[in-house]
Amino acid sequence: MAKIVGSGANDDLHGTDENDNLWGLGGNDTLDGGLGDDYLYGGAGNDTLTTSSGFDQLEGGEGDDRLAFIGVGGAARGGAGTDTLAVDLSNSTQAITLNGSSGHFVFGDPAVQANHLYFVDMERLGLTTGSGNDSIIATNFAQISVNAGAGNDRVEAGEGNDILSGGDGRDMLFGGGGNDEIHGGAGDDYVDGGNGNDKIWGDAGNDSLAGGRGDDWINGGDGNNNLNGGDGNDTLYGGADSDTLTGGAGNDYMAGGTGDDRLFGGDGNDSLSTDGGWDVILDGGNGDDTLRDGSVDGPFLGGNANLRGGAGNDSLIVNSEGGTGGLIGGDGYDTAYLNFSSTPQGYTFDGALYSTVEEFHVSVFGGYQGVRLYGADGNDELGSYDAYRPGASGNDYIDGRGGDDVLDGGGGADHLIGGTGNDTLNGEGLVTIPSAYNDILEGGEGNDTLNGMYGKDTLDGGVGADILKGGSEADTFVWEEATARLNGGIDHISDFDTAGGDVISLRGFDPGSATGIYDFASFLTASHDTAAGVYVSFGSDTNGMLIEGVTLANLSADDVVFS
Repeated sequence: MAKIVGSGANDDLHGTDENDNLWGLGGNDTLDGGLGDDYLYGGAGNDTLTTSSGFDQLEGGEGDDRLAFIGVGGAARGGAGTDTLAVDLSNSTQAITLNGSSGHFVFGDPAVQANHLYFVDMERLGLTTGSGNDSIIATNFAQISVNAGAGNDRVEAGEGNDILSGGDGRDMLFGGGGNDEIHGGAGDDYVDGGNGNDKIWGDAGNDSLAGGRGDDWINGGDGNNNLNGGDGNDTLYGGADSDTLTGGAGNDYMAGGTGDDRLFGGDGNDSLSTDGGWDVILDGGNGDDTLRDGSVDGPFLGGNANLRGGAGNDSLIVNSEGGTGGLIGGDGYDTAYLNFSSTPQGYTFDGALYSTVEEFHVSVFGGYQGVRLYGADGNDELGSYDAYRPGASGNDYIDGRGGDDVLDGGGGADHLIGGTGNDTLNGEGLVTIPSAYNDILEGGEGNDTLNGMYGKDTLDGGVGADILKGGSEADTFVWEEATARLNGGIDHISDFDTAGGDVISLRGFDPGSATGIYDFASFLTASHDTAAGVYVSFGSDTNGMLIEGVTLANLSADDVVFS
């Protein structure tokens, strides 16, 4: 037996093939017992004590020490300071059991003394296991780092900031308190982060991942996974395949990724999104939520995709090739933003079919074969744009219905109807290639703004004080006698061009009309010049039309037609 004693310096001490005693004394020492059943004592300083043979006893003494056991059993005492027990059993094929509260490892046959490791006064644990089905109960450590290796393992951590890796197999990993980092590894794993702000990766396999309390970050990885954020403001990523994500309480961010996903926001103001899949459900739950579906698996949005806002003022966002799936706003004031990259021939969207959604913003890009868009009773924005394919525009029908709407026809010979409310109608749309198609714009009730833009357009403001702008080419501005008498305001033609072929069409104006207008002569009688243009009275100074930028001398019978 050799007795090897260090000094007050930083010593490197190695034992013999016998049963040795190594004493580090002062300094930051490195001790390795070698063969035999050895006793290693670090003494003062931050020491590293290692054994890989025999049944050794390691004692750290004062300081922050590291006591390492490589493939062997023994006994460890940390002593004063923050000490780490490092155990490498990666070559073991036997089940490994750790009971931290009793300070005891068992690996292999418990009848064999060498398969036991006893420890006291250890604050931290670093452990690598092998291919057995291990049970690691390490709740008494301040901090642990465990790589469980292959096998169906169970690892329970304590209140510290821990690092857990399940490796291969069907593992159960529990982070406990603290801000933990946990990898499930391959296999179908169950992970519970516990309290604290945890980061969790499911990796491969069909995993069940729970964040627990705290602001957690969870990534499901490959496989059909079940993610639950729990309390706190959580971030959940489903990854590939078909996942179920539940935010729980808090303001959560959830991205399902590809696959047929189910996302449930729970309480709080949540953000839910998917990137693909056929059967998709996004349910915001309580709170003011944002639901975004980007499915592109077919001609209709996400196949059987359903967006459910739940309670609160929600935003439902759809980016797809066309179609809407199911839109359910729920309680609160809900808004749908629908962006379709292409649509089938004769595609129809009707906002009235979604009674729980209060407001629609619908944009169709590339509706070359014509679409029909109908708003609901809210303040809607409906548009069909052909900016990406000049010369192949569709003839669209867009009806705003109730509310203060914005309608954009895009290219093509479009028919736009504002309905009730103060609407804005743009015959060509705001982001389109100019075309020579002839649009029909009907404002309906309310104070509307009609912009014909390009083409030979027909503009009818309807009831209300409207602003009509035909744009380029020869446009027709329409007044029906029945609505003119009830107009209740002054309409403005902002760009009437007598030389360009513009025409005012007065329909149903006969000698019995209460407006007193029935031919061009009576039209002139009801009109007078103003600083802004020609005012035409429909019976009073507050009910009529103002033709801006012209005088009576500029007008001829060719400019006003009766039918």
